[in-house]
Amino acid sequence: MSNKGITQEVALFGEAPLKQKLIFLLIFTWASLMFAIYSDYNMATGTGNLSMLLFLAANCYFPAKRIRLHYNPKNVQKFFNKFLVFHIWVNTASFGVACYHCYVTLWSNTWLMIALALMGWLTLGGFLMWIKYPPAKIKKGVYLLHTQQTVFFLMIYAMLKGHYIF
Repeated sequence: MSNKGITQEVALFGEAPLKQKLIFLLIFTWASLMFAIYSDYNMATGTGNLSMLLFLAANCYFPAKRIRLHYNPKNVQKFFNKFLVFHIWVNTASFGVACYHCYVTLWSNTWLMIALALMGWLTLGGFLMWIKYPPAKIKKGVYLLHTQQTVFFLMIYAMLKGHYIF
């Protein structure tokens, strides 16, 4: 293995041919749109459901990573490289859908704006970590803020509080 970090060895856009990527993207977008339209009584709540589903799917990465670190199975690095790319892109899609959900929903509150801002920060921070944004102070700060679970749980709290779950 080279001295490069793992993220430099993984293609952010995957390794499949362009035609295969476009077909996957078209099917994924169509399925997401159908889910957003038919999962609830209107598009606003349907996009919220879609955003939540994408968010949950994307963040299965963390429990899987914890399990991997605990049991240390062999020959799973290639799978986790692909899973990291999945985590990045599906979280980005979830954030985009959440922005649209926020735009089309008729009501909002401060908690939801905080949750959306934190979600945006975590998404942007993930991309900055991926490209290894060079200034050392910024790199370290981005890494800490993106990987610390405090920001993640604060976002979850703000999201639940904003949706009047509690």
